Amino acid sequence: MMTSKTSLILLITIAAWATVGTAYGQNLIGSSGAGWQTWKPGIDLNDNGAPYWDNSWGSSTAGKNVGFCLTSTGVCQGIGSTLEAPGALPFWGMPYNSGTDTGGARDNKVYFKNNIGTLSATLYLNASANPSDINEFGWFETNSTGTLNGNKHVLFEGSGFPPGTLTPSPIGTTVNFRPTQYFGYYFSDVGDPETLNGPEHGCYAYTIFAFNDEDCTAAGPGQGDHDFVVFREGKSSVQPKFWVVGEDPANCVTVDPDCNLTIVRVTPVAVNN
Repeated sequence: MMTSKTSLILLITIAAWATVGTAYGQNLIGSSGAGWQTWKPGIDLNDNGAPYWDNSWGSSTAGKNVGFCLTSTGVCQGIGSTLEAPGALPFWGMPYNSGTDTGGARDNKVYFKNNIGTLSATLYLNASANPSDINEFGWFETNSTGTLNGNKHVLFEGSGFPPGTLTPSPIGTTVNFRPTQYFGYYFSDVGDPETLNGPEHGCYAYTIFAFNDEDCTAAGPGQGDHDFVVFREGKSSVQPKFWVVGEDPANCVTVDPDCNLTIVRVTPVAVNN
């Protein structure tokens, strides 16, 4: 028979295990109907706009979207000079049929819940057709409903605004950070300045698309305009690892010719191996 003392010890043990299990977690929060979608590089990676991130950025950038970079195919052979490409990771989006290569629309409202843990971000790629136009990348504070566009916190420096006034963080840089309970990611495209209130900075794009500056949301083919893609590494729901990707519009060759692509891997510190 279990004594009161034994029961108490068991409850404390269970509580301690639950705390450890969630202490380093980072949970993605998205829209109803969205989920993790799988794809195959040999079948689905063809610059046809399905999924939404599978776009050509023009004749000079075919075979260079994030899918090619993650799988080290096309004209994007590997991520960085010495870092390993992770392969065809599941992406977060609307339902996608890999067999027919259809669907896979963007989820316009993606943010995260931090379960009291420290996260580690590694810059794997920060490409640009213009070496003076390198994205700044960071996280921003939000609330439980994803309706607050709060303070921004830089993780990786870009080339500054005006472009060229700062030294970008080098590929391979790792930064530990402890975000607020609810947070998202942003990047600043310094080559596409926000102009509503004067050219104060590069346009800001967010994982919550509604927060994007007006110069980051112009209508266009493919995915629309500056946006994000989130890929999941592994199957752990307790300590997931995410690849967070900021990308320029599909028609960037004509409307935003720097054609930026920023790839950051975010992991809980406890499993950062």
